[in-house]
Amino acid sequence: MDKRSELVSPSTELLFGPLAELARHLPCFLYQLKQTPDQQFHYVYASENAEALFGIPAQAIMQDGNLLLDRIHPADAERVYQTSAECAAQLKPWHAELRIIRLDEQIVWLEAFDFPRQLPDGSILFSGFANDISQRKNAELKLRQSEAEFRALVESAHDIIFTMLPNGTLDYVSPCWQDILGYHPTEVTGKTFDHFVHQDDLERCYAFMQSLLLTATQHGAIEYRIFHKNGQLRWHTSTAAPILDSDGSLIKYVGIARDITEQKLQNLELARQAYYDPLTGLANRTLFHKMLEQQMALCQLRGDTLALLFIDLDRFKPINDCYGHAIGDVVLQQVAQRLHHSTRAADLTGRLSGDEFVVALTGFTASQSLVSQILPLASRIQQQLSAPYLIAEHQLDISCSVGIALFPQDSLDQQQLLHLADIAMYQAKKRPSQAAVVFYQAAVAGRP
Repeated sequence: MDKRSELVSPSTELLFGPLAELARHLPCFLYQLKQTPDQQFHYVYASENAEALFGIPAQAIMQDGNLLLDRIHPADAERVYQTSAECAAQLKPWHAELRIIRLDEQIVWLEAFDFPRQLPDGSILFSGFANDISQRKNAELKLRQSEAEFRALVESAHDIIFTMLPNGTLDYVSPCWQDILGYHPTEVTGKTFDHFVHQDDLERCYAFMQSLLLTATQHGAIEYRIFHKNGQLRWHTSTAAPILDSDGSLIKYVGIARDITEQKLQNLELARQAYYDPLTGLANRTLFHKMLEQQMALCQLRGDTLALLFIDLDRFKPINDCYGHAIGDVVLQQVAQRLHHSTRAADLTGRLSGDEFVVALTGFTASQSLVSQILPLASRIQQQLSAPYLIAEHQLDISCSVGIALFPQDSLDQQQLLHLADIAMYQAKKRPSQAAVVFYQAAVAGRP
């Protein structure tokens, strides 16, 4: 009797003959493993591709099953034996993924299936097959590593990374949302972005999302205001791109948001410095000219009259000479405050230089006397600015002279209009006992 016949009994229905020939052409490893009642294991069959897979000839495995069993990865061995024993006890199919350490120390990943059957002598015969899944496992490992790297990158980023469903629901925000906006990510996900964005910016945000969908490409950044958990408004800028399925349907948006509040505040401060007088906070010459140009265009469109007031403080220089420029600066600041309180919301106010101020009054029609409409407003301003100033326990008495030029009656040109108002103001200075407020036409006519 040969060696093989010693291992085989007719009752085990082992894989020899035609089935063994078939096994040579299958990519999987076929085997039959017998577990005796005294818990000994030996392979009664191992397909010939064992050597290609494990570096161990199939005949050697059948002679000593431990050559293969002992090469189960230590991290998997306990699990494999335990689950296999449980399936054997219940005679249920067994399935597991495990690693085998080849003779050359390379790792082979297997997905094994076997089917236990009890033999008459009490032994358990496992008939099974195992597929080499090393390529898939390595790909999964690389994917996990890539995902871990991406997650580490996302979670360490200083900008907010987010994904948003087509209906505007945020389904992921990176952890720095809490550092930047105060909310824990769990307080944000599942809610639509309009819970957090300022309502005046929502229309632009919706239009931005729509443009992403229509073009199916990433767009430039959009700026918007968003609420911090403490109620403060922050400025953010976001870039985003649509994620589409194979049919071109939108799955979600993915985007990056950056806090630009400090930059915005700096820009606002630069704009303030460029367009506002740093001492009084009034519009400077540049901004006043821009606003006056717009108001003149509106008046021309409506057929209204605009009154440009050129105001110069009287007896201001002696205050600087006597009390110093610090006191003089406070006087100018209080003049600006009085101008604010004595003009209407639609009126324009500005400081040209030194103690020269300008005011543009609008909304006058030819339905009644222009002088009767404008003079009370101008006189109120003159009276407010001429009231005593109490500064550092000093009562300072100054007054002001006001010259008025009308658009479009006196001129259609802004610079010329300002020049005519200046002429009228000097006429007012020459005759303070007659009137501190003088219209250009009155000044030309020599009337009080």
